[in-house]
This record gives sequence, C-alpha cells and structure tokens, in this order.
Amino acid sequence: MTDNQQPDMGDTPPQPGLRFLEWTVYIMGGLLVIMLVVLLGGIAWKATRAKAPEAPPKASLVEIGVPAGATIGAVTLDGNTMAVQVSAGGAQEVVVVDTKKGVIVSRVRLKPEGQ
Repeated sequence: MTDNQQPDMGDTPPQPGLRFLEWTVYIMGGLLVIMLVVLLGGIAWKATRAKAPEAPPKASLVEIGVPAGATIGAVTLDGNTMAVQVSAGGAQEVVVVDTKKGVIVSRVRLKPEGQ
C-alpha cells in the first residue's frame, strides 16, 4: 500500500446500531416537519374563521302602567330580573320585569289582610 492509497471503506459492513439510529433520525425529522405543517395550518384556520365581534344589545323600553300620582318605592335588580315597588294611594304593587326580554313577567298586588 502506498501513501496515496486509501483503504476501501465500501466493503466494510456498518456497525450494527447505526442503521437503526439513521432511520430513527429520519422518522423524527419527518414528524417534526409534519407537526410544523399542522401547527401552521391550525393557525391559518383559526385566523380565517375568526368571528366578528358581537354588537352590544340594543336598549329596550319597558312601559309599566301605573296609576296617576303613583310613586316608586324601590327597585331591585337580580341578574336579568328587576322588581319595581309601586305605591299608588294606599295600594302597593310589585312589578317583576325580565330586562333581557323587555317584558313584564308578573304583577303582585299587596293588600292588607282582611280586605
């Protein structure tokens, strides 16, 4: 053998674990590329499917019929339900209003016992 000649490496078999490691690296690299494509696709899908912001609900007008000269004693709000205490003369009434739907749910007349 002269100094210029290199031994032929093509004839020697690879080490036993190297083929397995080589395929493992290829598979993991392919998985990384697939996951990157899925991630970018998910971001693009979310960006194109963005919902328009909802418009705030319009204010609704609820008219509560009360006798002339009536006064409001108290107003209580609990979630979407509002109770209004109305006093007219000697009569008392509680009006229950659904503020979300804008409708009167019920009227409760209060009267003294014995009448």
